Amino acid sequence: MVMGCTLRSLALRASVAVAIAAAVGGELLAAEPGPVTFPLSFAIIDPDSKAKLPPYIVMFEGGVDANGRDVRRALGRLEALRGASKMFPHSNQDPGLPVVLRGLRFSARQAAKGAVIGYDVELLGEFNAVRVPVAPNDMKSFLAGERTTFVLTGEKNYGVFSYVSSVKMEVQLRGEELLIFQAEGDFSFREALRTHVSRPKKLGPPNGREYLYRGEKAALPELPVI
Repeated sequence: MVMGCTLRSLALRASVAVAIAAAVGGELLAAEPGPVTFPLSFAIIDPDSKAKLPPYIVMFEGGVDANGRDVRRALGRLEALRGASKMFPHSNQDPGLPVVLRGLRFSARQAAKGAVIGYDVELLGEFNAVRVPVAPNDMKSFLAGERTTFVLTGEKNYGVFSYVSSVKMEVQLRGEELLIFQAEGDFSFREALRTHVSRPKKLGPPNGREYLYRGEKAALPELPVI
């Protein structure tokens, strides 16, 4: 009789322990990001485009820099080195500098034995891409569905010409979709001894819409990284 009570007590304690462990484990699992396959790629889509084209922002609007100086000729020479846009042919007539926001690609860096040692995020344009490392906490927040801000800065040197571009995005992963709430851009370039700096560009969602742009999972091309 005593042994029966002891066994029942042990069984009851074991059941309680299992229930507590399951509850705690459930909370921990809920807090951790789910399984993700890298690379994780999203094509950025302009919601106002019926053809589901990517958005582009124009730096040096009107062909002038932050000081109001006319830089159209210098921009024309820079664009000639970069190449004419094929995605947006009409943008080639813009006096400013169009910058296409084609997609975002997240990848994991692995050690020789396969262990993940870091993460990168890549912003793809029309002609090239910018890739920067991602802090582990930022990647964890992003994969957990929290709003996360990424700053992507790239430099390119053609010799006589060189430029530095920077795009900051506030994004959120919602299921299979990526939402972009804000985008900020800065661009500066040097021709010989003269440097031109653009006015900062800051974009937010229009009235009646929560987000600025959205991203769909898609395969993205491999572009030269600057």
